[in-house]
Amino acid sequence: MIRILLQTMANKPWLRPLALAFLISSIGNGITWIVVFGELIRLSAPVASLALAYVLSTVPGLLGSIVGERFCQRLNPFTILILGEGFGLIGLAAPFYAVAIDSIPLLLIAQAIGAFTTGMTFPALSQLFKTGLSEEELPVATTLESLIFAGNVLCGIGLGLVLRGYMSATHLLLIDLLSFAAALILLGRAKTRVGAPFVEHVRGLSPLRRQTLTHSQRRAMLLLPLLAAAGAPAMALLPGLAPGALSSGSPEQTTALALLFTRSLGQLVGPLLLNPARFAKNSSSNGLPIGCLAIFLLCYGLIPFAPWPAVALALVFVAHIFSNVVFSLAVYALLRNFERQQVPAAIARSYRRQMAVSAIVSLGAGYCAEAIGAAGSLYLFSGTGFILSAALLAIGKASIRPERA
Repeated sequence: MIRILLQTMANKPWLRPLALAFLISSIGNGITWIVVFGELIRLSAPVASLALAYVLSTVPGLLGSIVGERFCQRLNPFTILILGEGFGLIGLAAPFYAVAIDSIPLLLIAQAIGAFTTGMTFPALSQLFKTGLSEEELPVATTLESLIFAGNVLCGIGLGLVLRGYMSATHLLLIDLLSFAAALILLGRAKTRVGAPFVEHVRGLSPLRRQTLTHSQRRAMLLLPLLAAAGAPAMALLPGLAPGALSSGSPEQTTALALLFTRSLGQLVGPLLLNPARFAKNSSSNGLPIGCLAIFLLCYGLIPFAPWPAVALALVFVAHIFSNVVFSLAVYALLRNFERQQVPAAIARSYRRQMAVSAIVSLGAGYCAEAIGAAGSLYLFSGTGFILSAALLAIGKASIRPERA
């Protein structure tokens, strides 16, 4: 995977500044995430506000994906990406002002703006990958998305935690502002390196209607929501599953950093282990996704019984290697099974379903954990999600018929 990634980056002059732009921007976003939650804790925000901040860091992406899908029908994808970064840059006014006046509502608004812009740019980014990369190069798209996310957590959140003890919140926000400015410049350079034929291909998107979808397309749109059904409860319950030495014997920030880093390292490594030549076969089969989900849940199920914190962290690392294999195959299936004109709508709708499922099962798992404990809630919700996912994939596979060329 690393070889084809480097080859594709070398052969696509627009891809290098695009990837660098989003990597830099994601680092800045991670730093702002630390500022927002750090300020909420400093202001002694109620637990409800902290929970709302977590919800607002994801749910507005649903609305953003709708806007992004509509924009893709009228605008060049690069224009949408530049608009998204511009909105993010303007949106930094909220955390700047919140820090100045100690405003909890403005900190929550800052989270919502970030989630909205992420949802808005996701369809356009997928459209660029579908149009600008050949079918053999599509696995690179899933790897780049993992690298961008890893930049957010490994570099952004990690750097934010380190610098928070040495720099003020305002100075940290200035770093994010500079990252947005750099990303805008790089996106502008990437846009100028795209030829006219490429731009023509991304216009005139055709509508996506459920009744016209093939079984393979419906299956592709189900993979991300099914991953959320099995995986989201486990991720939401992770702090409660960690052994006592990890969850109570360490400072809160150190614990969060260890868990985030371990999870993100696994998510980064997962796609790199896949053979690009087998992406098409693996994305259309059920064996690998179901097996990976089973290993993911097995690792999470063993976390409460880990004798040492290091074992718990290792289990989290292994679990997310396999969860991100499923994520990569899901994104690849969407890119491969839809025409370039349909990719933005397919990606956006699958993303919205994933976010909706994640919100529902995470809230349900958290509520049940109060009554039956984190481990019991994990087995109930993630176990049910896994069984449902395996059943739906098996039913969908049985319904697929060979399609005529």
